[in-house]
Amino acid sequence: MDRSRQPAAGVRSALLRWYRRHRRDLPWRRTRDPYAIWVSEAMLQQTQVSTVLPYYERFLAAFPGVAELAEAPEEAVLGAWSGLGYYRRARALHAGARAVIERHGGRVPRDTADLLALPGVGPYTAGAIASIAFGLPEPALDGNVRRVLSRVLARSGSGAAEERTILRAARDLVRGPEPGDLNQALMELGALVCTPRSPRCGACPVTAVCLARASGDPEGFPVGRRTRRAVPGRVAVALIEHRGRVLLERRGPATPFRGAWDVPAAEVPEAADPVRLLRALLGRLGIRVRMGAEIARTRHAILNRRLRIEVFAGRLSDRVAPAPDGARWVRLGDLGSVAISGATRKVLRAAGRLVAEPGPGASQNRSQGGTQSAPRPPRRCGIGSRSSGRSKR
Repeated sequence: MDRSRQPAAGVRSALLRWYRRHRRDLPWRRTRDPYAIWVSEAMLQQTQVSTVLPYYERFLAAFPGVAELAEAPEEAVLGAWSGLGYYRRARALHAGARAVIERHGGRVPRDTADLLALPGVGPYTAGAIASIAFGLPEPALDGNVRRVLSRVLARSGSGAAEERTILRAARDLVRGPEPGDLNQALMELGALVCTPRSPRCGACPVTAVCLARASGDPEGFPVGRRTRRAVPGRVAVALIEHRGRVLLERRGPATPFRGAWDVPAAEVPEAADPVRLLRALLGRLGIRVRMGAEIARTRHAILNRRLRIEVFAGRLSDRVAPAPDGARWVRLGDLGSVAISGATRKVLRAAGRLVAEPGPGASQNRSQGGTQSAPRPPRRCGIGSRSSGRSKR
């Protein structure tokens, strides 16, 4: 028997039985609304289920259907997404809702080709919507499913030929009753049992046909990708406050953080003066400030970058607080409705300006990660003095 077709012979019923017994009770599993399922899949990309849960409920309360999302201004959509990060997902979802209105009369299409034509919808998301919402036999091949099938077939999972083999196995498995549950069973198995490290083979419903388990080295499949070496970086942040509000800058190509809005920040070469760079940055925004002491330090990870962040206090030189293009003033209590990054939240917490996360997700620990540090006592320098630019750890 072709090993790539082995799973379909005896795995399907075992997976469905296991799923009905062990699946987690998640809100997007209580609906067949294609829009709600679409929202959940967009949020779950690169994000843990525990983090997504409160955001999912809040987002659907704000935009209960495609029409409401399509009609909403981008700022409102990003605000409802604030704290989840990876804001391109929210923009793509927003654009996709508008495309559904324009092309499909406001109804999420059931045809996979039509789903794939929507902004931000790739093969996995299209397969998930088609199978879960419409009961179509379409595979949904995410990282968890790839890992499960790679182990069942003892495939390396690397390269185009391996991808075709895994996809063919997924297509074989999904043919039959309840394709949506079958896809979710594979995802759940990968999340709860067939984990990247220390898989719980004794609790797996398909261990009897798993070739990786039979090899004695289930963790050896699929072959792990080389991890990129972490790239260190140094960032200086200007914390400018005025009458209970904090200055935020719109994200630009040189911005080191990843929110739509963030505290003004600049990459700092090791030998450079961070205060001088911050003055230049704020000058380009048309804001006159007097920079002062370093008040906090923290760390943050973005993809393969590991940033050391130094936070400097600043004071407006003028009594009037301008709001030029590319900048805005936001009250700390209103940050929950602004699309800021986890890095900006971390900076504000480290500086003692933000005690708890605004909005849902107060306890989230996103994959961008990093570690939070306590506020540093200010150096003995007055407003306008210059830092040496050297970290002392």
